Amino acid sequence: MMKLRGFFFLLPILGFCQGLVVSEVIHKGNTLTKDYIIVREIQHSVGIPLDSTLAKEDKNRLINLGIFADVKWRAIPLENMTVRLEYEILENTKFYGGRFFGGPAPSFDEETGWSFGGGGMFKNFRGRNEQLGGGFMIGGRNTFGISYFNPWITGDHVSFNADIAKVSFQHPYLESEVQLTTMEMMVGRYFGYERKVFLGFEIEEMGFLSDSSEVNYQYFAPQGFFHFDKRDIYSQPTEGILFKQGFVGRIDLQGKIQNNFIWFQSFSIYKNLSKANNAKPLVLAFGIKTHMNFGMKDQNFLAVMGESGSVRGWNYPNRMIYDDPNQSYRFGFHNVKTAIELRKVIVPRFPFADLYELGITVGTFIDMGVTTQNNFKDLFQMKPILGTGITLLLQVPFVNILRLDYGWGFYNGQQVDRAFHLSTEHQI
Repeated sequence: MMKLRGFFFLLPILGFCQGLVVSEVIHKGNTLTKDYIIVREIQHSVGIPLDSTLAKEDKNRLINLGIFADVKWRAIPLENMTVRLEYEILENTKFYGGRFFGGPAPSFDEETGWSFGGGGMFKNFRGRNEQLGGGFMIGGRNTFGISYFNPWITGDHVSFNADIAKVSFQHPYLESEVQLTTMEMMVGRYFGYERKVFLGFEIEEMGFLSDSSEVNYQYFAPQGFFHFDKRDIYSQPTEGILFKQGFVGRIDLQGKIQNNFIWFQSFSIYKNLSKANNAKPLVLAFGIKTHMNFGMKDQNFLAVMGESGSVRGWNYPNRMIYDDPNQSYRFGFHNVKTAIELRKVIVPRFPFADLYELGITVGTFIDMGVTTQNNFKDLFQMKPILGTGITLLLQVPFVNILRLDYGWGFYNGQQVDRAFHLSTEHQI
């Protein structure tokens, strides 16, 4: 009889739970996060056979909230020959270093260099997955701002975010100081868990001040985005695709300057080259992006090719590069860029001290891009710039990813530059 009981308790390990009906779905471990925040992400129903694929997708959705150190699931056999599906939540409930992170800190930006200041962010504010933050910086970029974000403020996945900021900095390649005051509001909605739509606007006042001139813009900037997202884990995807469409307009409130419209497109794909149960997979990632500019072609709004967000291995351009006609291939209003990365997980994501998520991935990359100040079709007649190098992707608290790259830049068959990059966003 004891052996028979032992056999039934071994059923989950042996995988036989797959044929048993789920009679209960519960979660435990959260003390700060409200229950409804968790329940609305769990899609596995009761009254159907246990589906490990659905349970894993539920786990991924909970991790993608970005507020838990870890999430696990298990199936517990019950005496009535059904199973209880249980999600165990591991959350950081500390105030400082958990719900709130902040203090004096440096900040680095490729465009303007180092800044120093302070601020803080309430993560999972009120236990409702809200984010409330603010801070200031002085140095390369002088900044003061506050922001609020709620990914599900009402209805069916209706999100809201708003921010106000005042920024000033010395332009890296134009002989002018940039002064910007902006207010932005966005409303979004999920359609299922894969399709997301965001609409909003920004009101901005921007000035370019130099010793000899002053140019001021006042814009109403409507904007919108559509995402089709089938990635498994947002912070470090191993499978899936991500497709984006977006636009940002600039409508001159004074009626003095021609209006402008920018259309963004991107497509990314991730393929796990290892076995499905490999905790340290080898992942192939590929992405392509386009940037198309319609209307006003103002030199103050040129896009740069060759930096952490386009082609790595190139330092952000300075005044000398901008004035060099032999390097005009780095500035344009339209561009296309593509990247391919081969990534290897060295340390799988894990909770450190039951508080913080950590993980390490290394990889190599090849980037390519081309830009033009003329017509979009001219892109296909120009020589691309290239970049290749190594990347280190760190999963750390409070940011989606910390990316460190070192690469070499090439143009027309010659090495032109080399650069180190630091970013908190994926290139792909």
